[in-house]
Amino acid sequence: MTTTLILHTILALLLLILPFGALYLLDRPTMKPLAVALTKGFVQLLIFSIIAWGVYKVDNLWLSIGWLLVMTVWTGFLVINKCKLAIASYLFPASVGLFVGVLLIGLWLLVAVLPIDHITVRWFIPVMAVLLGHSAAMLVRGLGNFVMMLQRNRGQYDFMLGNGASQWQALIPFMRSSLLAILSPTIANLSALALASLPLLFCGMLLGGFTPINAFAIMLYAVLGCIASSVLSLGITVVIIKYFNLFAA
Repeated sequence: MTTTLILHTILALLLLILPFGALYLLDRPTMKPLAVALTKGFVQLLIFSIIAWGVYKVDNLWLSIGWLLVMTVWTGFLVINKCKLAIASYLFPASVGLFVGVLLIGLWLLVAVLPIDHITVRWFIPVMAVLLGHSAAMLVRGLGNFVMMLQRNRGQYDFMLGNGASQWQALIPFMRSSLLAILSPTIANLSALALASLPLLFCGMLLGGFTPINAFAIMLYAVLGCIASSVLSLGITVVIIKYFNLFAA
């Protein structure tokens, strides 16, 4: 780390004076949770950056897939913890769902969609990281909704089974509810993308050397990939949960 980078980092951290100053004047008890959250976020980002840097230096596809596997297991743990579910029961389904869903959609983007000659770490890590981040956030909504609705309406599930419905038929209302839980926010937020998230990505791509039209195209691919990977990850997770009959407990 150069002296210039340290100086710029310090100057960037000075921006925190605004939120902490506002909290000091209006809501002092919230200052500690914000400081803890920022510290955890910075530490996780640092660890992620160091690991990604190591994978980037080696530039091996199998090592990159191993990196994705480790990240999905860790992300699956965070998802299950956020949903307040049993780690022993739901970590495997969530991790496998994220890994397979993100990997398949990511490879489709890298092989068939993005204008690149071959897969390199320079493309693999950013694409998979974007898909994993969005899919994890949506899986928290979808999986949490699926388990909560099944617990609250267990009588409906048992009633349908008792009247001759198969397990899949009895699960359809809960699967529909969990699907809407991840797609409804996406539908609501799509109209605001041009005013919120996309300008940040767009400016980042321009700074990285992309032309405006290429930046637009890649952002479009990323949005479509995120929607597809979130649905696929949820679907695989629910299938594994059904296979192990976890909802019967």
